[in-house]
Amino acid sequence: MAPYTGNFDLESEVCATGNISVKKFRSRESGLTVCLADVEGPLVGGHFCLATEAYDDDGLPHTLEHLVFMGSEEYPYKGVLDLLANRCLAQGTNAWTDTDHTCYTITTAGSEGFLNLLPIYLDHILYPTLTESSYITEVHHINGDGENAGVVYCEMQARENTGESRTHRAMLNAMYSGRCGYKSETGGMLENLRTSTSHKKVCDYHRTFYRPENLCLIITGQVDPEEVFRALDLTEQKIKSKDPLPPHVRPWQSSVPEFTDLTESVVQYPSDDETTGMVTVAWRGPSAKDLYKMTAIGTLLEYLSDTAISPLQRDLVEISDPYCNKVGCSILENSVGCVYIKCCNVPFPKLSDVKEKLLATLRRIGDGTEALDMPRMQTVIARQILEALNHAEDHPHEAIAFSCIGHFLYGDTEEELRKRLNQVEAFKKLAEEPVEYWLDLLNFYFVDKPCVTVVGEPSHALQVEMEAAESGRVERQRETLGEEGLLKCAKIIENALQQNEKEPPEEIVSRLRIPSTDSIHFHPIKPISNVSVCHVAGLGEDGRFPLNEICFPFQLDHVHSNFVRYIVMLDTTPVPQELKPYLGLYSEIIFESPLMRDGVLVPHEEVIKQLAEDTVKNDATLGMKGCRFFCGSYAHLLCIMLKVDRQKYRKGVQWIRELMHQVVFTPERIQIVATKILNEVPRHKRDGSTVVTAILKELNFPSESNHTKMNMIRQQRFLTDLLKRLETDPKQVIADMERVAEVVMSAENLRVHVSADVGWLAAEFPQPQQPWLDGSLFPQAEITATRLLEMTQGHEHLLPMGQTGILIGVGSVESSYVMESTPCITDYTHPDLPAIMVFIEYLTALEGPMWRQLRGLGLAYHYSMLAVPSQGLLFFSLYKSSHPVSAYKHAKEILDEFVLGATPWDPVILESSISSVIFEIIERETTVSEASLQSLLSSFRKMDNKTLLGKVARVTAEDLRRVGREYFTRLFDPTHSRCAVVCSPAKVEEISQGFRGLGRELTIWSSLEDNFP
Repeated sequence: MAPYTGNFDLESEVCATGNISVKKFRSRESGLTVCLADVEGPLVGGHFCLATEAYDDDGLPHTLEHLVFMGSEEYPYKGVLDLLANRCLAQGTNAWTDTDHTCYTITTAGSEGFLNLLPIYLDHILYPTLTESSYITEVHHINGDGENAGVVYCEMQARENTGESRTHRAMLNAMYSGRCGYKSETGGMLENLRTSTSHKKVCDYHRTFYRPENLCLIITGQVDPEEVFRALDLTEQKIKSKDPLPPHVRPWQSSVPEFTDLTESVVQYPSDDETTGMVTVAWRGPSAKDLYKMTAIGTLLEYLSDTAISPLQRDLVEISDPYCNKVGCSILENSVGCVYIKCCNVPFPKLSDVKEKLLATLRRIGDGTEALDMPRMQTVIARQILEALNHAEDHPHEAIAFSCIGHFLYGDTEEELRKRLNQVEAFKKLAEEPVEYWLDLLNFYFVDKPCVTVVGEPSHALQVEMEAAESGRVERQRETLGEEGLLKCAKIIENALQQNEKEPPEEIVSRLRIPSTDSIHFHPIKPISNVSVCHVAGLGEDGRFPLNEICFPFQLDHVHSNFVRYIVMLDTTPVPQELKPYLGLYSEIIFESPLMRDGVLVPHEEVIKQLAEDTVKNDATLGMKGCRFFCGSYAHLLCIMLKVDRQKYRKGVQWIRELMHQVVFTPERIQIVATKILNEVPRHKRDGSTVVTAILKELNFPSESNHTKMNMIRQQRFLTDLLKRLETDPKQVIADMERVAEVVMSAENLRVHVSADVGWLAAEFPQPQQPWLDGSLFPQAEITATRLLEMTQGHEHLLPMGQTGILIGVGSVESSYVMESTPCITDYTHPDLPAIMVFIEYLTALEGPMWRQLRGLGLAYHYSMLAVPSQGLLFFSLYKSSHPVSAYKHAKEILDEFVLGATPWDPVILESSISSVIFEIIERETTVSEASLQSLLSSFRKMDNKTLLGKVARVTAEDLRRVGREYFTRLFDPTHSRCAVVCSPAKVEEISQGFRGLGRELTIWSSLEDNFP
């Protein structure tokens, strides 16, 4: 008997990279498209895509995206979709708006909850209520104080005037002149949101674009296709019951105006720091339908910019007086594409020189003055093949979804879909192209064609001017409205909120049964270790890879993977305080320095080239998942990560040895890498979220911790001084670096984690443990329980309560950022952790209490609470807040109402919150790589995720009441918490007074440079 497919006919069946089956169906009744991909793992993902096109800056695609979640014909209640999603082993829903499409997403643990939610989600997309009251609160309104607000308005306010946003818009406006949707700000410009965008326009836009023929459902994961089509039957019936729609016109079929003239412009953006800017150079690219050429240009851009030895990085970055600290390349996949190269953190005096320097490099290669390095091109292509295979393994849901979205927007045939889902085939074909092909490509698209150049200049004067202009505009708006008008505005928003906050009947929510986790497909992981104390965490042994001879702590995870990942963890605690500032530089320079191999010095260019040939990924950070200027969890660890094709297992071990013990530091490489890091600081100082995080770390951690040593301002001072010392005493600088390496790389500080297919390794490499037994490179040491690398916890170094609040104005910031913390549990095995997680989810869930009162009122675009036992801290954050004092006040009131018992814990919402936390835990193991990382973290925490799942499922309302009193009452108490606030300089005094009125005294910092000790 044929499998049930309802109204749907199979149009295409393709095997994607990673051996993933993808089937595309179309309904013969409605025209709805469904793509099903058989992705392994515990999660089921949905990407529901509509092609959307706009010719102005009203932001109709974006405003409509927000209003879809405000209720539907069958479920006419604001936020009910997220309330129901939380009962489906999910954490709400999400969406994004791009220039050419809008995509709605949902991810669930297992398929049962996904199938339950699917018809409800589609009812919201195709038949939303689109009420005017929803438009008022969600998009734009004027509040009773005469200020502009709304969730969309708040979101765009935080983005519109950043340097990145201003220069990108200028580039698109020049590249796509005339009537063309590719230059539109689909998010909505603030002036348009105030004066032009309207509720009627949004409704009309929905009628035009939100129709079944223009909707593609991409479903990835372990889900029965027959169950999908049965779940879609109700949607199909409803579509058929509606009046016929006008004929569908596929978006993005209009011709794009020609681009023939070279253009150059200077775009200023507000900023306190005027030391560095940015330059973008762009060209017209191929059509999105020309897949082979799109892939070829992507490969050419990789060749030009991927590593420190690539032509553009070499000529613009890797020099003593650099033009920028980073060269990034991107392709906009449009019906007529756009290719651009962006130079970041350009020293202000060089802004006008970058374009010519960049074009000179391209011309030199194009005319043959500099030979195109074909062996290196082969390396680039080989690495791209491995990266594509790795991406299919590490991000399969996204890899499939984005390929299907591109095909839905611009493709027509099964062959086009097959090519999109199998990019490796194109790479293999490109590997056979001669040098003439690449030169023709470079000359045709870059050298011989006109380009758009946009120079982004930071301007303090513009910052001051914009602050005054905005303040004046709001004041004039208040005067125009008058007292009566302001009262009317307050009444309008009050009425809108009352209409929106109509609660759905409890039975609508409760009748959706929470699925069981029994049928969820987890990635199988078998961890083994050579340290007996680790067996407490459930680690075993595997005779195929005996670890007893390896004389340092070693954990091996047996996983189903085509790659081997190594994480080398080195304790930096013994590094002397005066040398700790070197750790950030050290973590970056080891991959870009010469090394000594068999008594021969290998130049840094060759090291970079060989690393690119032998690895898929390589990185070093302080703490797990750290980044430049910020440590990850377990900040005392220097984590060196390599990932290789499993065929190169032994080569990977060799690289670890060499990076640990054979790097040679030179003044030239230190100077170039230090300058590159230094030039990154101004960009971070412009970012509100970065600044607020840095300040809160300053309040929490002592000056000797890695958290504070890596702070961008301290690193700016240190690296500036280091560059001066390099000129006067380079030998001492090198001696310092060598001393850091000597201390960090000692055997006493070493722990290794490897994830690989042990069966494959043992068959391919007899005695796979042997590469780790080289005593000269991995010094032998007796393993005892005490030899296990101690996991120093961040909470062990927290400062005692002292200064509790800091406020600073940052010129590039228009909305505000608030972040605070209070001491909390310090152990992942603490019995209160599950209840704390559920408490947080209950309050912060999509359509939960804080969502409705903070985001729903347009006070903040994003908020969060988070407990981090390794740091012993509980956090609360507000990001992109238009009214931070009001948002903070509301958050405190919500918390107090629950903790003090004024608001009871709803049993149905408690069930939903537990469901969402269960999803959150399962989501940590989406892919093989993530599951293996969780295995490592479990050995640190002495708590694995499956044990935690069981504990979360048993949380009760009484548990929430207990942890609320014990931990959360301190969060907003100025005597027990620390708070950092970043805002526009024009708002400093107002926000300071507002927090003072709430009992929170904030010390005002005049600048970052003057106040970080």
